[in-house]
Amino acid sequence: MTVKQKIEKLRELMRQHGIDAYIIPSSDAHQSEYVSDYWKSREWISGFTGSAGTVVVTLDSAGLWTDGRYYIQAEKQLAGSGIELFKMGQPGVPSYIKWLKECLKDKACVGFDGRTFSVSTVRNMEKAFKGKAITFKMDCDLIGSLWLDRPPLPAEPVFIHDVKF
Repeated sequence: MTVKQKIEKLRELMRQHGIDAYIIPSSDAHQSEYVSDYWKSREWISGFTGSAGTVVVTLDSAGLWTDGRYYIQAEKQLAGSGIELFKMGQPGVPSYIKWLKECLKDKACVGFDGRTFSVSTVRNMEKAFKGKAITFKMDCDLIGSLWLDRPPLPAEPVFIHDVKF
């Protein structure tokens, strides 16, 4: 399945769930930047393999926000995908939260897999969206519904590092 096909299938699911925008970060449930294959949803949906970035898909557009380490790589990997590159840190480039605030209508719904978001990020979105009555669906792993050959969650035993580490 191509990136464009994945995005269209995601949009179909978004419509079914009443979601106007869906956010796909790079992190896992522990807010790690370097994640196991199970958590590589942003990479799977976009084709962008850098370790940091966030994809946002609305019903009519899609964007990837990443930092300066990955501008060249992202341009190459997103070519022809229909996903616009937002170069974080560059003048005039909004954060994905500000971008969503500008493009979403009042009473819109933003969905994401809540396992991959920090409390502070959700609170920042709540503050930013105040006055627009935007709601959140935080229990939606829509990528899990699409990624049929998704690797399993890691199941290795936990171990404690010695204090010297």
